[in-house]
Amino acid sequence: MPDPVPSDTDRALVVGIERYPSLGLNPLKGPVGDAERMAEWLVNSAKARVTLITSDGSPGTRWTVADLRPTMQDVTDSFVNYLRESNAQPTRRLARRLYVYMAGHGFMPEPRNLSIIVADALGDQYVPNVQATSWVDWFADQLYFDEYVLFMDCCATRTFLYSGGKPLMKKTAERQGGRGKVVMAFAAGSDVETFEGPLPDGRIGGFFTDKLLRGLKGAAAHGDGVVRTSGLISYFKNSLGVVGEDAVADTGSEHAVDPMFPERAELEFARVALLKYTFKAPLAEGVPLQIFDTENRLIASGQIAQGAVTLPVGLGIYRARGPNGFSKVFEIASGTTGEVNLA
Repeated sequence: MPDPVPSDTDRALVVGIERYPSLGLNPLKGPVGDAERMAEWLVNSAKARVTLITSDGSPGTRWTVADLRPTMQDVTDSFVNYLRESNAQPTRRLARRLYVYMAGHGFMPEPRNLSIIVADALGDQYVPNVQATSWVDWFADQLYFDEYVLFMDCCATRTFLYSGGKPLMKKTAERQGGRGKVVMAFAAGSDVETFEGPLPDGRIGGFFTDKLLRGLKGAAAHGDGVVRTSGLISYFKNSLGVVGEDAVADTGSEHAVDPMFPERAELEFARVALLKYTFKAPLAEGVPLQIFDTENRLIASGQIAQGAVTLPVGLGIYRARGPNGFSKVFEIASGTTGEVNLA
């Protein structure tokens, strides 16, 4: 993974745990690789400052199976480090957004709250865990960040009757204007398991994380090339076209993924380059042609010149509008050529 790029914009905590020597559950094969790929997207696309903690180690430290790491302390220390960093600043606010991604064995100790089990768990006698949802909720009431994004690729089974690992901290920098904006996406809903397995490129990984990264790289973009929360939700529910250069189309044979989105603030995650199409329309010279998506969002517009206008548009169904009541519904599909006739 490339070195993190320092940024005043975003921070990210990424955790992937696949080795649980004493837990008694099947070992996992995907979380470390999934965490590394998520961290790579966060560094290269989100331009975030990433802290990566996996079964292989943390920044500057390598672990072995015998180390039983990471522990709950390893993970929670990273959250606390944001507070330490804030103490050295003139204001409590650290950055615009905090990303948290966690993959591994997990459970749902109570509705909406999800915990990742850490590596030193001991059968059903001792199940230390980090309830990531509660940490994000705690931060959302504080001034350290404005926006919060939590992605959890772990089971949401409720068979473990244990308390979640919540933050034991008082609110010292409470947000006066109300709660920060929050997005939470879980690989599965309450009491549902998640799955990993072979991916199209031969890797073993979590099906949720694989699809999530495809969406973030452009497959979930709206027609204007922007990946937003609503686009990610729609993409998981009904995968359609692929927009970004790095996006990979669904094969149609992959394992079903039905995630849970308990928090849905409309945030922007990425912008992808769009192909340009030449739209021919029976409109007068110099008049505007506007393109709207199915949510009546203005996607692109331009002036007609010699009976046409060239505009960047993603895959999808649109309505073109012009003066004097001109209106035409059309579709940009994977096989659409560079010219679209709106006559």
